[in-house]
Amino acid sequence: MLIVNEKLLKKEKNYNKIIDEITIYSENKKEKLTIHIDKLIYITIDGNYASFFLDTTNGVKELILRNTLANILKQLKDYPFIVRCHKSYIINSLFFNKIKGNARGYFLKSKNIESKIPVSRSFNKKELVDLLKK
Repeated sequence: MLIVNEKLLKKEKNYNKIIDEITIYSENKKEKLTIHIDKLIYITIDGNYASFFLDTTNGVKELILRNTLANILKQLKDYPFIVRCHKSYIINSLFFNKIKGNARGYFLKSKNIESKIPVSRSFNKKELVDLLKK
């Protein structure tokens, strides 16, 4: 188990509370979703629908948009702390502070959510650890 809690505060200071509001468009450009990038925890895909999980004062809120993760990632390319860690997940690394697991699989944990976010075996673990330490 690797814990990088002590690096979380430094990481947040490096990005100085990003307050950008972004609009994510569906592939057909008929639907859109506007969010604050500093509130985005993670995005997951199920079929043709992407679920955006946002940190709000009332807890975690889920918003859904018909889209692919590849298309969403293209729209978020200007934010280096937003990364794809699995074929079904994109994370905001500012919210994640722990990596748990073993050779059979790794998971990311956040103080904001109960669920574990899987990390693909093909994803470079060292790169992810470095990202979480920033």
